[in-house]
Amino acid sequence: MRCPGCQYSRIKGILLLASAIALIQMIAKDAAAANMDVIPSVRLEEGWDSNAYNSSANEVSSYLTRLTPSLALRFTSPEDVMAEISGQYEITRYSDSEAKDADHNTWFFRIKSTGDWELTPTLSMLPSVYYLNTTNSSQRSQLVPSGDPVLPPVTITNYGDTNTENIGAAVNFNYLASQNLTIGVNGHYSEQRFSDSLADSGLKNSSSTGGNVSVSHQFSPRTSLGILVAGNHNTYETSPDSDTLSGGIRFGYEFSPVFRIDGAFGMSYTRQSEAPGSPEQQTSSPSGLFNASYTSEMFTARVFGSALYSGGSGYGQVTRLWTAGLAFKHQFAEEWSWNLSGTYQVSRSVFETGAVDIDTINGTAGLRYKPWEWGSLELTGNLNRQTSNGQFGDAINNYSALLGVTIGKSYNIY
Repeated sequence: MRCPGCQYSRIKGILLLASAIALIQMIAKDAAAANMDVIPSVRLEEGWDSNAYNSSANEVSSYLTRLTPSLALRFTSPEDVMAEISGQYEITRYSDSEAKDADHNTWFFRIKSTGDWELTPTLSMLPSVYYLNTTNSSQRSQLVPSGDPVLPPVTITNYGDTNTENIGAAVNFNYLASQNLTIGVNGHYSEQRFSDSLADSGLKNSSSTGGNVSVSHQFSPRTSLGILVAGNHNTYETSPDSDTLSGGIRFGYEFSPVFRIDGAFGMSYTRQSEAPGSPEQQTSSPSGLFNASYTSEMFTARVFGSALYSGGSGYGQVTRLWTAGLAFKHQFAEEWSWNLSGTYQVSRSVFETGAVDIDTINGTAGLRYKPWEWGSLELTGNLNRQTSNGQFGDAINNYSALLGVTIGKSYNIY
């Protein structure tokens, strides 16, 4: 039982430095042909929040004002693969006097890519990084990259009125050993910290380190099949450490140039270390994940799901985590577009019956009108519902609606 926060600042610095180096390597190969755009923007929103404190009782609703300046660097390869580094600072202020103490600020940093970047003719990489610091758990649930195909599945649990700091980083390397044989290596790290939680909340700082290795054979231009082995180590502040090992079959199938599905299915084994008053415990169960995506010029859709063991519950517990989600975006006219996304997640403690028993659902729907090159209008609605039948966690409902204007412009550097 080591303290996961002891080297936290150093770890953040290492991850950000490694991310910057990785992006430089990604872009350097095609520097002469790649496009780089700088996108500064600012968004102003007026809206309403049904539960400003994310409380399970005595809900306080209020109108709000939200200001979000942001900056993004976007790199596009000759193969039309896009990598983006972005950061935003969100300032939210409530108008109701009873909700003034719920005013909050949110930092969010993200590195993502739409596909693999070639480092050499036989080696490519796909990174994913995020950093999130907020005192609004509903915003946390909306912003964490649930369903990211590179990162391990993350929890969308609403922790109530507490400051939460999350960091996650992962990278996939794919090596083309022969014309039809690919060796993949993934490494990932994540950490979650709570700085002002109540003593009886059960919230505990934690970290997770792991990776996987896979070998896949391309049987046809559309079909690939292989094996995957994964391992993960979880460390908690005041609870026994845990380890998870998984193995199974991975697959990919391209139905058409715009529609494909990828996944992996097998078995997982998890073990919780011995601690004073608590013997070593272990168990196993089937596990798997899938990601289906449809991408065309005007419409994109994604459906994802997973069932696995997770050490990131926030309560110092290994949980069985089931996640299912979807995301749609459609530009139905030159100036108009809509988006719809949602995630449903079930988290159940594995070794301590009844400790964690949480169901969470998130949803976001938006309508966007862009009459100017430099500005757009957005109408957004958010839903966050959570039930808890265990020792930890609360039943929380939160709904919000916002009308905003975004001013920003893309500047091509090269």
